[in-house]
Amino acid sequence: MKASVCTKYGSADIIVIKDITKPIPKEDEILVKVAYAIVSPTDCSFRTGKPWIARLFSGLLKPRVSVHGEMYVGVIEDLGCNVKDFKVGDRVYGSNGMKLGSYAEYNCVKDKTLIRKVPDTVESKHIITLLDGGITALPFLRDKAEIKQGQKVLVIGASGSVGSFGVVLAKHFKAHVTGVCSTANVELIKNLGCDEVIDYKKTNYTKLDKEYDIIFDAVGKSSFGACKSILSKEGRYLTTVPVLSTMLKLLFKKKQKGKKDLFAATGLRKIPQKHKDLEILEGMLVRENIKPLMDNEYPMDDIIEAQKYVESGHKKGNVLVRI
Repeated sequence: MKASVCTKYGSADIIVIKDITKPIPKEDEILVKVAYAIVSPTDCSFRTGKPWIARLFSGLLKPRVSVHGEMYVGVIEDLGCNVKDFKVGDRVYGSNGMKLGSYAEYNCVKDKTLIRKVPDTVESKHIITLLDGGITALPFLRDKAEIKQGQKVLVIGASGSVGSFGVVLAKHFKAHVTGVCSTANVELIKNLGCDEVIDYKKTNYTKLDKEYDIIFDAVGKSSFGACKSILSKEGRYLTTVPVLSTMLKLLFKKKQKGKKDLFAATGLRKIPQKHKDLEILEGMLVRENIKPLMDNEYPMDDIIEAQKYVESGHKKGNVLVRI
């Protein structure tokens, strides 16, 4: 089978498309013929080995796994004798965790990993986006921020995969939402449902005479210190890319009064928690309460270009590779 292979750390140009052995499912495994995989900044991190802390998971000197890609959607082609909840022909989507392997024509996954059937009325390329932005933004806003109707929410990086879900979910919770993005994406973010849009190239949002109950920094471009003056008295600053001060507060369980600086390791939550959130998000997709923001779609032969585009920091929503 054809796969995207990466045997050392480096730029996207080190990726090689080659034929490798097609996996055979063990008794508790499912063989998925992959249709699409997401290209995310995390995937690029596994390839570059940066930041260095990522190597604790991906391998210290070289990638522990040579076929990358965490999130996939496809069709079950074969399964082991102990798999009971799925059948050949089921459309499924899921995350293979640190085992990776989705940048290949076939991906062998254990039946106890995060794998779900795709609802009949939902497109494959839409459902897979829930695994990236959806189950990141939802616990941040619902659990960490405890978002309430009528609150004022500022989403930094509103045009990205996590930020765009932050916008649509905050609107779903009936908040007043302001999105921060570049000039090129202003109209795009307005169409997502933002009540207000700030072009960060023209306006320094940290200097405005406004207050927000929740600031959701989906791209790690700001900081609690920079945003503290625009947080309400009990406001909460959420970041997906924590700085050292945020991590130290968590490590030593420092109790914060008034304005709070918060982080959630959403990717490390237990699989049953993720299943519950995906069930909620699937329902919203089926009812068309949310529509994922889609960017470019690349064939696997162009995965180098796909990763370079994601690394540029200019992607809008989700970037897919078509397997």
